[in-house]
Amino acid sequence: MLLNDVIDQLPNINKCLRKGKTLFIRVDINSPIVNGKIVDDFRIRAHATTLKLASEAGAKAVVLAHQGRPGQDDFTSLEIHKPYIEKYLERPIKFVDDVAGPEARRQIKELREGEILLLENVRLLSEEVIEKVPEAQAETYLVRKLAPLGDYFVFDGFAVAHRSQPSVVGFPMVLPSCMGPVFERELRALSVVFERRGKGVLLIAGGAKISDTLKAVEQLLKSNTAEHVAVGGLVGFVFSVAKYGFVNSALRQEVEKGGYMPYVDKARALLDKYGKQIYTPIDFAVNQNGRMDVDIYSLPQVPLDIGRSTVIQFKELIENSEIVIFSGPMGYIEDERFAAGTIELMRAASKKRLILGGGHTILGAEKAGVLDKAFHVSTGGRAFIQTIGGEEMPAVKALLTSAKKFGL
Repeated sequence: MLLNDVIDQLPNINKCLRKGKTLFIRVDINSPIVNGKIVDDFRIRAHATTLKLASEAGAKAVVLAHQGRPGQDDFTSLEIHKPYIEKYLERPIKFVDDVAGPEARRQIKELREGEILLLENVRLLSEEVIEKVPEAQAETYLVRKLAPLGDYFVFDGFAVAHRSQPSVVGFPMVLPSCMGPVFERELRALSVVFERRGKGVLLIAGGAKISDTLKAVEQLLKSNTAEHVAVGGLVGFVFSVAKYGFVNSALRQEVEKGGYMPYVDKARALLDKYGKQIYTPIDFAVNQNGRMDVDIYSLPQVPLDIGRSTVIQFKELIENSEIVIFSGPMGYIEDERFAAGTIELMRAASKKRLILGGGHTILGAEKAGVLDKAFHVSTGGRAFIQTIGGEEMPAVKALLTSAKKFGL
């Protein structure tokens, strides 16, 4: 079935916007956080539009969202997101330091028409990080406690659409459900990539989420969704070690210390199979008395950016492509010295049909001044790549099931 046909079967948010009705809205405002502060609020800006629609329709909006994962540095309360949401809504919202307990339920019941209540980080509930089939997720504490208080469920969090978690797939099993506008835009952008069937599609993959990126690269090449892949960031470092080996003892120490060895083996397997389609860095920038470019044979430590020669090589790939999917920065863009590779490639890619994927990628686009030039800015990042690579989206299946069950 074509993606456009699937989209047409999903009720959009207009079917759920009813005055006086309570809407549970699952968004994804998971944002890059440095030293306890949000450094990029793109996702919050995007979802503020959805919340505004609900509020102006006179609905009572209850917001479900997460930030980070338990054990990670960015796992925090959503209270720090509240002022950002209020900034883009230009009005106050409510926040409760509870997810599905008595206080959260009390405040949901007391909501008035047009009010918005932000619940605490749903991943404070251990069940939210466990994936099960939708029917099982409908029986979780979160869904059992909250669903009876709601009239509709709106799924707008594309970045978690590939997760079969309670807040994603549980509610559609028990409530009439709709897709939000952010999610709908994501699906329509996906359909454009699918239509290309790989020809002229370049994936530029970076960042530090090595496991997810390796999986995405394999999916896109295996499914012929991308014609070429260029890797940078920590991912590029791993691919370079896989390609050139341990050219000095310092490099081996860095790989072993970072626990990257299993990733190196996986990257080597991908190079063996798709080597002609995967482009790895040929030089890097390291912090040696400031920024210094070195080749792989001279690399003394994990690099902080791709080098100048790699930028030139990747720009040639961009020039010969029609669609560029940019997911993950090429370096440590929080430091201006090591944002150069990302910025230059972003500017070159902005002359093509550029799709930007998620979090730090968006931050890089803002630094490059090309955010408004992109064909599509995905809130999903890895979710976008995994989906075009053929990975199933449990959220879509759950919404389709809900549409048939409740007849919206």
